[in-house]
Amino acid sequence: MCLGIWLQGSPTGEISINLKNLQQFALDKSSNVATVGAGLLLGDVSQLLYNAGQRFIPHGTCLQVGIGGHATVGGAGPPSRLYQLTLDHIEEVEVVLANATIVRASQAHHSDLFFAIRGAGASFGVVTEFKFRTEAAPIQVTDYIYEWTTTDPAARAQILRSWQHWISNSSLPRQLSSTLTINPTIILMAGGYFGSQHDFDSLRIPTYFPPVQVANVTLFNNFLELEQLWGQQIQDSGIADPSYFYSKSLAFPTQTLIPDSRIDEVFQYLATAKTDALFWALNFEVGRGAISDVPSDATAFSLRESLFIMLSYVKTKGRVSRTTVEFLNGLNQIAKSGHPDAFYGEYVGYVDPREDNGKARQDYWGNNLPRLKEIKREVDPRDIFHNQQGVMADAEDD
Repeated sequence: MCLGIWLQGSPTGEISINLKNLQQFALDKSSNVATVGAGLLLGDVSQLLYNAGQRFIPHGTCLQVGIGGHATVGGAGPPSRLYQLTLDHIEEVEVVLANATIVRASQAHHSDLFFAIRGAGASFGVVTEFKFRTEAAPIQVTDYIYEWTTTDPAARAQILRSWQHWISNSSLPRQLSSTLTINPTIILMAGGYFGSQHDFDSLRIPTYFPPVQVANVTLFNNFLELEQLWGQQIQDSGIADPSYFYSKSLAFPTQTLIPDSRIDEVFQYLATAKTDALFWALNFEVGRGAISDVPSDATAFSLRESLFIMLSYVKTKGRVSRTTVEFLNGLNQIAKSGHPDAFYGEYVGYVDPREDNGKARQDYWGNNLPRLKEIKREVDPRDIFHNQQGVMADAEDD
């Protein structure tokens, strides 16, 4: 899921920098390391890599998103359970710092800055170029979509219960991705299996769910075509169009799964709550697999132990109302109420500017926040690269 966000500065004096002219690209055929300009979009990167030697890096499905922001906050997508995140494939970055110097950061040079860029990049500098370790493009990927149309809260709750139970199984193969999308009338489960359709069929996924009303399973032998299909589906949905919207995220470790009774409450709430929405949708995206192979303190990205993330989105006709904000806040409260004292992280790529800034920083970066504040103090003590919920060296509310 992606959001159409275009920033044109700030009422309090900040400016945004347009990197669209940084379009450089090269693939070293001996090392399969790609040099990528920070102004390229995900769709550009996919096509350039595939055409240069059938290579790829894992990333999300919204191809209109820029690689610069995506790679510096996380970069989860259908391949991530098998191939990790976009930021896990960064070998080196070129960064313009607050003191106007240009450095190249990697594990060997400026390693603290390299740690911070991979998960909290916007608070530390302007990345102008990446070097990515690339992967051989998968030879076969099975794309699947299962669909249910119902407005009955009990029937809808049973589908989410089934999905949560299914992804909680430790035998869920890493080759499999899954996103459960819920809107007012339809529940859609979609993803990819990085392997043959025969192996996918042997998983017998529909048997774990209430009877599927619509099923579509397709084998792709060209990974670029599948990436482009995923991107077109996002485009066709309208979710990436410029609009007034409000969004939130919530990351669920295994120990904070939503109890069955709370799932019932979620769907009763969705059926009755006021929203002021033109459209709303929830995305439940499965995580872990290879994502958790990297230690949580190896990069600034802190959500590696999350079994799934709930992303909620409301599109409105005009400016977001208090009713819309309370709708999503109420939804998150119910989802967390089964484990009210537990820690739930949030994804920094899905910001909630109305949340308390200190709480947001803690939820975005968790136990990595103290180290990030020390690095901020070293490379940007005047907070030139400022965001109200960004890393701040001397924030007292963290």
